[in-house]
Amino acid sequence: MPAGNLMVVHLGLLYAVIEAWGKWHFTDARVDELLKAPFLEDLRDFRNAIFHVSVATEARVLRWGAESDRIVWSQDVERALRAAILDWDANLAERIVQYPRAKDR
Repeated sequence: MPAGNLMVVHLGLLYAVIEAWGKWHFTDARVDELLKAPFLEDLRDFRNAIFHVSVATEARVLRWGAESDRIVWSQDVERALRAAILDWDANLAERIVQYPRAKDR
């Protein structure tokens, strides 16, 4: 049970990062392609279960660990987000010129 709880928290936080990615208008070809997968709604359920204190027993939430393609996808998204965010940070001066709104934050 503790491992399952950690997975729910981890996946909820992953969705929070993805949500901010879109809200802040970040772009990266690999990340954007991965985010077209049909699993985002399921990730939102994890976020809701953690941050909105709902019961996490819906079928979509419970089946996550049973379907290996979802696990592989979430790992791919994590790696792609990490690479894109590190690249963004490493090239911050250039990004600020590209995205003038970043100066306002």
